[in-house]
Amino acid sequence: MGLQPHDADDDVHFALLGPFEVTRGATSVPLQARRSRLLLAALACRPREIVSVEHLSEVVWAEDPPTTVRTQIQICISTLRKTLGVIGMSEALVTHPVGYALMLAPGRRDVDRFTELVRGARSASDAGDLETSVRTYREALALWRGPALGGVDSDVLQRRAVALDEERLTVLEEYFDLELLRGRDRGLIQELADRIAEHPLREKLRGQLMLALHRAGRRSDALQIYREGRRLLVRELGIEPSDELRRLEQEILRDAPELNPGYGKPEGPAAPRQLPRRSRYFIGREETVHRLTAVLADPRGPEDHPYRAVNLYGPGGTGKTALAVHVAHALQDRFGDGQLYYDLHGSNTVTAAPVRVLDHFLRALGVPPGDIPDELDERAAMFRSLVAEKKILVILDDAAEEHQISPLLPGGRDCGVVVTSRRPQTGLPELESVHLDVLTQTEAVELLGRIVGDRRVAQEPLASAQLVREIDRLPLALGIVGARLAASPHRTISSMAHRIHDERRRLDELAHGNRAVRSTISSTFDTLKPDLRDLLCDLSLFGAEALPGWMAGAILGGDTEDANDVIDEAATSQLLVATDAEPTDNPRYRFHSLVRLYLRESVDRLPAEQRARTVRAVLAGWLGLMDLAQAQLWGGNYTVVRGGSARWQAPEAVVRHVLTDPLGWLDTERPGLLAAVGLAAEHGLDEECWEAATQLVTLFEVRQHYADWQESHETALQLVRRTGNVRGEAAVRCSLGSLYLSQRQAGQALPHLERSLALFEELDETGGTALANRNIALCLHTVGDLDGALRRYERAAELFRLAGDPLGRAHVLSNMAPIHAAGGDPGRAEQELTEALRICQSIGSSRVASMSLHRLGQLCLSQGRLGDALRWYREALAIVRRQADSLGECIVQHGLGDTHMARGDHAEAAGCLEGALVTAEAAGHLHAAAQVRVSLAEVCLAQGLDGRARNLLQEALRVLEDHDHRAALTRARTALARLDGVNR
Repeated sequence: MGLQPHDADDDVHFALLGPFEVTRGATSVPLQARRSRLLLAALACRPREIVSVEHLSEVVWAEDPPTTVRTQIQICISTLRKTLGVIGMSEALVTHPVGYALMLAPGRRDVDRFTELVRGARSASDAGDLETSVRTYREALALWRGPALGGVDSDVLQRRAVALDEERLTVLEEYFDLELLRGRDRGLIQELADRIAEHPLREKLRGQLMLALHRAGRRSDALQIYREGRRLLVRELGIEPSDELRRLEQEILRDAPELNPGYGKPEGPAAPRQLPRRSRYFIGREETVHRLTAVLADPRGPEDHPYRAVNLYGPGGTGKTALAVHVAHALQDRFGDGQLYYDLHGSNTVTAAPVRVLDHFLRALGVPPGDIPDELDERAAMFRSLVAEKKILVILDDAAEEHQISPLLPGGRDCGVVVTSRRPQTGLPELESVHLDVLTQTEAVELLGRIVGDRRVAQEPLASAQLVREIDRLPLALGIVGARLAASPHRTISSMAHRIHDERRRLDELAHGNRAVRSTISSTFDTLKPDLRDLLCDLSLFGAEALPGWMAGAILGGDTEDANDVIDEAATSQLLVATDAEPTDNPRYRFHSLVRLYLRESVDRLPAEQRARTVRAVLAGWLGLMDLAQAQLWGGNYTVVRGGSARWQAPEAVVRHVLTDPLGWLDTERPGLLAAVGLAAEHGLDEECWEAATQLVTLFEVRQHYADWQESHETALQLVRRTGNVRGEAAVRCSLGSLYLSQRQAGQALPHLERSLALFEELDETGGTALANRNIALCLHTVGDLDGALRRYERAAELFRLAGDPLGRAHVLSNMAPIHAAGGDPGRAEQELTEALRICQSIGSSRVASMSLHRLGQLCLSQGRLGDALRWYREALAIVRRQADSLGECIVQHGLGDTHMARGDHAEAAGCLEGALVTAEAAGHLHAAAQVRVSLAEVCLAQGLDGRARNLLQEALRVLEDHDHRAALTRARTALARLDGVNR
């Protein structure tokens, strides 16, 4: 289910076009607190989008955030919810794992209304209805109450405010242009003068004021306005006025008749106007439109470019042509000598020959057919000569290769060029590359509404959101489903979403008339070399959102650099998309889902044995890298059962990346690894399947991915039992036992562990037998059978010694110590923990070392050796923070808080416990959070905060009573009884 707009009172509005405020009717919502105001403004600038905590931090604290930034943002969000609750909008502020979203329905912001009105004004102008256009422009401009986002002191938000103010000025200039066109010169003079006073460097406004004054018979005043502007530009910026402004000055000096409204120039050869019609459904793309406009409209042009030229490239169906035509129409006035357009058919089997394109261009420029030369080079030279002194805009649509484009480029600095293509045309350095991808979710839903009607979308917001997601937010696909829905107004959007949801028929559904997504993808795929087509099909087997680049090497074998060249070529085709924003030695890629479905149609036709070979090759890479991660995390390949699957040696750059942060790498690659487990099962690769599943246990345990743990292991268990893989069954059952132990479900863990032990003993597998005994001991320890647990621990310790697994033995010693301490032998417990710590330090295993340090802290705390306890806890805290182990950090912070409480330092204890609680809740560690609440309640009691103590205890008991946390339950009930006794 996607995020949905909140349906609030129609009178609630968010105002950005002036001082930032939220109103309900005539009443303003109080937003005095700076941080809350900034956070709400940031969310209001990006409605219905998840805004990351990092971005919100930059909004509030710029580059100097506090260490407690997440906690402080959580507090501000909580305050905002209460504030918005007054106007019935508390539910509009939605929490997400990576940030927050303000779910405003379209139209709740004044900027939405402004955009809608401007769009209507421009449409009316294009249709020749100047009166309606002017009236609508005035209504849009009347929404402004001052500079955008006033009262918001954030550099980040001020950048957004500058963009909004720039849009206002652009609209204002468009409005003045229309009024001048209608001959309303005198009525504009004062308003233009006021605007020039506010924006003295705005040349467009200055030119409009000069023209209005000239038409009003005030030629000297018009020239004075020019001279003032020139002095200002030279003094402030060190530049002369633009060509347009200088030309206007000269025309005023000679009283040029063309400056008068209604003047008609003598007829001559008509300038070519070949642009296709603008799409009525064009929306969004503001950043890309601004970038293209900036390059094409710059009258000076970059010094290293002979003219202004852009290559707009991206996958088929992303709307490159619509965007190029939209920008070209907007710039027609800047290219008054004409606009040339040609479809080069680069995505077709037969492309347009440059010699034919030049024939078309030369005829359009007035060259008699008999004067057009036959040779390509001569035609290109004639074309460059004709346009050298002209302002011509050339659109070369759907180009294939550089050799097709090069002869068609003009040579004049006043000419502009837009080349659209699927591949980047980097062989032509004079073209500035601009990539175009799919729409954002918000833009895609808006486009659907534009085609089928906003009312239909508003009536089915969930179905609309689902539909645009499943067609990749691809403009071509949106146009197809929109056209089908528009042709069937009696059909619901839900019905179309249901049809599209079925992956087997999705591409079949995305066809209408002469448009089809499948043929668009095919037109690119069919032009690729066979080895590249094969690689793309192989990669499509792996359904992860991001595919590491080394997969190509594992599949292709052979030289790593050759594999890199092949996958780079795949990315250049735009069928495979690089996901990294910055250059990297370890690139990652993804398929748009529609491309992946197209490729899967091809790969599913391959023999099952061929698909299995591909899956086995990639799993060999995964397993080799997981071995490295395991060894780095634990100091060696300890406490793990290895199988007989092949390993592939990854490139050195990939190995370095894994070893830098092995747990972070595992978490990043988790979707791909889980997909690989499923593929191994699907193709009957039992050995690879169980090894890959069990190698993920460290990640599952530390990050509490319990659902993934269970699903992957049940998949592997079903496969190894079916194939009779006894060793695999023993390993998977032992790991499933660990899963249930992590969830404090000893009753479910024991059957798996006992069966695992029997199988390992049958195989005479010493290491596996040690692991099963250790896990059974943990079960017995959990249920309070300390004697039974101790016997099992001692057996496991001996087996780990025989198996040459020092880390396994250290882990067992760390678990035996609390039993000996509880039994009245703290000296022996300290010896065991010290020995465990020594082993960990000798092999470089910080994970078990942190557990030993924590238990040394517990032991010292129980003995009243509070200084030693603090020292051990602080050492443990440094390790778990370095490893980004949220559960470990919560547990250690809890111990530190209890130690400070024992020292009588209530403030320090409260600080540690509050930190532990925030960490636990943020990571979803409910049981750990409940235990922290008990300790924090005891601190509150000591501080006389009885009300908060009661709330904490009641929240803790709701969790603890559902699970067997005996010690914590006893403490909580004792504290609550103490509270009840005080209050009686």
